[in-house]
Amino acid sequence: MESPVLNSDDYASIHHAGQALAERYGVVTLNAMLEGWASFVEDVEDGFDTDSAFEYQHDVRCRDWLAEAWPMLTETVRSLRDAELRDLDARYLSATVPLRGVGADGAEPGGGRWWRHRRPRLVEGEESGLPPGW
Repeated sequence: MESPVLNSDDYASIHHAGQALAERYGVVTLNAMLEGWASFVEDVEDGFDTDSAFEYQHDVRCRDWLAEAWPMLTETVRSLRDAELRDLDARYLSATVPLRGVGADGAEPGGGRWWRHRRPRLVEGEESGLPPGW
């Protein structure tokens, strides 16, 4: 099966998303943010060191960007990248558990920014001084 070829509207939607979100996230690309989410998911799967726990909420921002950008992208772009994003989300879900005190409705897909209400399943290092809910 051939992949659809992106047209000027598709590229314009990617550019528009990057520009619209640049003030909050800096100038980034769709590819960079998907790669960032993939790298972060891999780090979480490998086990997260408590020394990096306070950086966790910052590092998960790439997923925030994807959530905000997704509706700005054309259907063609979304359909081309949707399987990749769903796979990464599923891997993240498997590698994490809900934060203490967060109900399943907030920490599961479909619950808004559900990825922000989860923490790594594997946490290595000193447990003192972990962020709330860990």
